[in-house]
Formats: sequence, structure tokens, C-alpha cells
Amino acid sequence: MDYKAVLAGIKQNKIASVYLLHGEEPYYIRQVEQALIASVVPVEDRDMNLIIFESDPQREELINTIETIPFLGEKNLIIVRNTGLFSAGRKTGSSEVQAKTDAATERLITLFGNMPAYSHVVFITPDKPDKRRKLFKVLEKNGVVLEAAPLKGKELRSWLTQRLAELKIKMAPDAQEHLLAAVSMMPQVSLDFVNNELEKVLLYTAGKSRITRQDLLQILSTVPEVSVFAMVEALSQRQTPQALALLAEQLTAGEHPLRILVLLARQVRQLWQAKELIHKGCGSREVADFFKVPGFIGEKLVKQSRSFNESKLKAALLSLAAADRDLKASRSGPVVLEKIIIELCE
Repeated sequence: MDYKAVLAGIKQNKIASVYLLHGEEPYYIRQVEQALIASVVPVEDRDMNLIIFESDPQREELINTIETIPFLGEKNLIIVRNTGLFSAGRKTGSSEVQAKTDAATERLITLFGNMPAYSHVVFITPDKPDKRRKLFKVLEKNGVVLEAAPLKGKELRSWLTQRLAELKIKMAPDAQEHLLAAVSMMPQVSLDFVNNELEKVLLYTAGKSRITRQDLLQILSTVPEVSVFAMVEALSQRQTPQALALLAEQLTAGEHPLRILVLLARQVRQLWQAKELIHKGCGSREVADFFKVPGFIGEKLVKQSRSFNESKLKAALLSLAAADRDLKASRSGPVVLEKIIIELCE
């Protein structure tokens, strides 16, 4: 079941007896967890009826917790974070311990197939479950399994539109495009990161009817991914003072020069690759497909790459590699990044 379907079911009060939330996107998992807490346990009952384990309890303890009738209120909600119950089985040196574990697991399997109406259990793990295990199969049959996979760059626009509406934020189209472009160029989109930045934007622009691109640049100037993207945009337009100012803001905020260097090198490498694709006759759509990014990002990469010749991009990558070596050996400081930025703008 996907994230939207799971949330819709909870909002309609169609609560499953047992859930397994797994995957690499904590934002989705946290949203579902919070929705279940809000739906199952009233605020006044949470001290007694909301039971949270930060790791797997003993099987017997878990079973007893599930079977215990709520002291107050109508239902218990049991959350087990960082569970290993559904991972591939671990070997043990004691057959006696293994037998006990198996017996307890069998009891848990039986319980999952006949859960008491007053208890709901949520298992959470970033790891992929072993779908061959009986425990997983019975949970899948009688409950809900959600894989919280990272959002793809192409899916980000619709998520952003929906989240802006939820937060009641009005953002100018060019501001949205800038944010989408910066985030889509990340190796992996983190909704936690984007959501935190949106909440920061909401805080800093309180009272404004509409957020502009300039607001966004000012508020997110200390975010490395966004700042480096803006820096490359400034470089492509030969705006040396702006590019240097963005670098200075990053360093003042305490960002390590090596982190900035890695992000800058990635951007320069992509510009070079985009340029090579263009020489092969590829258009912006093919460039977008190659990098697995939305079409408008492909257009931006093509446009930016045309501002640099291959020799300059090659020289920049060589300089970045040398700077990486010197920074790690403490033979140089942030000034080496300033020099590379100035050279790219020439």
C-alpha cells in the first residue's frame, strides 16, 4: 500500500490492527505514525495507552503488552521503532535459546492473525523486510505494510504544491522553480530536509502574502545544496561578486570547505556531462532522462552548460581535485575555493 492510501485509510478511521512501516524516507513514516497516534489515542490517554519501544522488546513482553487490556481509554497503541523482527533470521549459538525464540515468534504469528480489538501495533524500520518470513506474511495478510521509498525528483513538484497548500504558503513561480531545481539536483531527495526548510521559510516570512525568489535565496543561503546551486547559477551568468558572497555565507555559517567542494565538483561534473550529451545531439529532454531529473532541470543544465567551454570545465575539475587534496592535507584553506570560482567566472 502506498503512503497516500495509508493516510487516507487512517483519516477515514479504517485503522488496521498491525502496521509495518519500512524504508529510507523518515518523513512518510513519521507522518503515518503521528496520524495513527492522533486517531487511536486521545491526548488525555497517551500517558497510559501510548506505549513506545525504541527497539525490540522481548517477544513475551511484546505479546503481554498487546494482550493487556487498556487501563484507561478504549485502545492501546504500541509502537516499536528500529525493529529487527522482520529482517533475515540471525544465527545463535544456543539451540535452546533458538527454540524459545521460535516458540515466542509462533505465538506472535498467531496473535497477528487474531489481534485483540483494543490493541494496535506499529513496527518501524529503515531496513527492507524479509518477505519469506512467516511473521511478515501474516502481518501483510492481516495488517498494512508501507514501503517509505525516497521521493524521485520527478515527483517533487506535486509534493511541493500539496505541502505549500497545507502550510498555507504562497510562493512565486520563479521561487518554486529555484527550490525545485536546487533540491532535484541532490543525489537523493530528502523530504525531511525540504519540509524543514519550508517550515523555516514560513517562520522567517511571517506576515508576507507571497514568498519571492529573493526571500528564498536569503533564507536558504546557508543550506549547502541550495547555496551551491545558486552559486553555479551565478557563475553561469558571470556574476562573480554574488557567487563569492554565497560562498562566504556558507563558510560563515560554519560549513566545512570540503563539503562545499564536493557539491561544487558534482555540479561542474554534471555541466560537463550535459555539454557532452549536447554534442552528441541530445536535447534537454534526453539530458533530463540521463540525470533522472524533471524536464525543466534538464533545460536549466543545458542552458548553464552553454555558458562554459569544455576546457574551462575540465580545468575547474582538475583544480577542484587539487583543492580537495590540499584541504585534506591542511596545505590550503577556503581561499582555494574563491580562486576556482573566480576562474570559472572569467
